Amino acid sequence: MSYKIGIIGFGNVGVSYAYSLINQGIDVYELDVIDLDKEAAKGKIIDLVNSSIYSRSYINEIKIADYNDLDDADIICITAGMPQSRKIESRMDDIKGATKIVEDIMNNIIKTKFSGIILVATNPLDVITFKVAKMYKNYSKVIGTGTMLDTTRLRCEIANKLGFPLKSISGYVFGEHGNSQFCAWSSVKINNTYSIDDYLTVKEKLDIEEKVKQLGPEIAKLQGYTCYGIANVLSRITSAIINDETNLLFSLCSYDSENDIYISSLTRIGKEGVIENNLYELSKKEKELYNNSCKVVKEENIL
Repeated sequence: MSYKIGIIGFGNVGVSYAYSLINQGIDVYELDVIDLDKEAAKGKIIDLVNSSIYSRSYINEIKIADYNDLDDADIICITAGMPQSRKIESRMDDIKGATKIVEDIMNNIIKTKFSGIILVATNPLDVITFKVAKMYKNYSKVIGTGTMLDTTRLRCEIANKLGFPLKSISGYVFGEHGNSQFCAWSSVKINNTYSIDDYLTVKEKLDIEEKVKQLGPEIAKLQGYTCYGIANVLSRITSAIINDETNLLFSLCSYDSENDIYISSLTRIGKEGVIENNLYELSKKEKELYNNSCKVVKEENIL
């Protein structure tokens, strides 16, 4: 079975997601693109189609679409949001602006016959994903990218620090996709065996954790946006859904019913969306950090 995906917002993240899907050969037969700038989107689509001859793509069609074209889509990915290069005066301004954009998008989606899974990459991630889920009225079928990219950055920083192969590092970042996120250091292992405590001091761990928090803003400051990392995260989530990879666990933004928020925890997903979450047993200190992050997200939800 091949899948149809809608991409709403075809800026740097949206087009990078499409490019990632094409080059990873994920079983998608059609990409429907919705963007306010149709001319720019058309140019990007032509470029993508031209690139696909040398790719692993199964995609038969990439087109400019309307919301009604998404009736039979399997997945919709929302990447539209506030420009990353803009100067943010306050967190509240960013939340209000992104919320208005996503409300307009969801008002159009809920008028269609779409009943599939919605992936959210719009920041502020936790607040916006919750907004999408409440409007869609189906929490299990709304998934945010969460701290999956932060987790990748953590593993990269540890591998670079210690000189180990990247794939030998395991471990997770949980909580808000933002300043209150935290590394669950109890989960970090080398070759799934050796504790990270044998390799890093407390200060080194704190330095790495702080650097991971600042990498997104640093990249955006240097080039005006971030796109490749989050695009590959989105395509990996897409692949896990399409292939029903329920044996894998990711640090994704999903619904925490106890706290009535969306926030990142260890989550199992499949072709029906979120199966279960909060699957990692945190240490006492990590639980305190998680509760603090929940508090921050709750406060943002009422801004």
